[in-house]
Amino acid sequence: MSRILKSREFLVLLLLVVMILAVSNVNSAVLRPMTLINIVNSSLFLMLIAMGQMFVILTRGIDVSVGAIAGLSAVIFGFALNAGIPLPVAMLAALLTGMAGGMVNAIGVVFVGIPPIIMTLGTLGVFRGLMRVLTGGSWIESIPHNIKSLSVTRIFNIPMMVWGVSALVIIVAILMWKIRWTRNFYAVGDNLDGAYLLGINTRKTRFVAYVLAGLFSGMAAIVFVGQIGFVPMQTGDGQELKAIAAVVLGGVSLMGGTGTVWSAVIGALFLTTVDSMMIFLRIPGSWNDAVAGAVLLIVVVLDYLIRRMARNRLLAARSSEMLHGEDGTKAQTLEQTEQRQ
Repeated sequence: MSRILKSREFLVLLLLVVMILAVSNVNSAVLRPMTLINIVNSSLFLMLIAMGQMFVILTRGIDVSVGAIAGLSAVIFGFALNAGIPLPVAMLAALLTGMAGGMVNAIGVVFVGIPPIIMTLGTLGVFRGLMRVLTGGSWIESIPHNIKSLSVTRIFNIPMMVWGVSALVIIVAILMWKIRWTRNFYAVGDNLDGAYLLGINTRKTRFVAYVLAGLFSGMAAIVFVGQIGFVPMQTGDGQELKAIAAVVLGGVSLMGGTGTVWSAVIGALFLTTVDSMMIFLRIPGSWNDAVAGAVLLIVVVLDYLIRRMARNRLLAARSSEMLHGEDGTKAQTLEQTEQRQ
């Protein structure tokens, strides 16, 4: 229990609750159940992209193309629906597109040896360019309404997509907890050479991380199109940076080896809530990025200071124990010497 209370996830979740309660003093509509449900529903797109980004960062990599992969997957999804392809098959096409984008990144990073930031910056431009080539620079509209039913349909007044993503989050969390192989992500990110010496297939682990990032981007594309009913050219634009901010905010270390799926979920929910709270406070949208960035810095710095204080106290306690131990040893030695004399 104490470990949970000391975690970054708990700190961010606590700040999230405090922020909502503070804004409710200005606008009580924030606390309405429907408002809170809508905030969660709005966070699903970023949440899914952040979950995929989490796997890459756990292995000490980075993928700045996830937003573009989501955009390209949305384009393929929209084309498939407008062509009369059944919804399940169109969804599969979007997921495969996302996985294909992730594989391209994985091949470049893992097998060719291109630095992750360079490789994914390059594919960011390629995927964005493909979106424009395929669509001719125009939006994809007149999408069949069957996809909208996924976002409109509610169970216990909660959108079906919220239920679906929530179930996915729980499944991923359980798999990462129960399946031993998933610990390889942490081992590779913590010490790549050490993981290799332990017999872990480091190439396979990193390859799978980038493919999963693409897969979750494909899922995000399905959610996005389902929520708005068309595909704008700006789909996924800038979401890669928000995804990185979300996972870092939630507690995933950029140095790899630290973090959970809850880190990505809570971080994405926090950033989305910040944007929503600004609407309730009637603050112009042009301030969104500045405020979100300031909040991110405050949380990260605060967490760092708390952890440093805890670490210093632990080191002080250990030093004190060592000094007392040395004093006890010296006293015992003197006593033994006196007895011999």
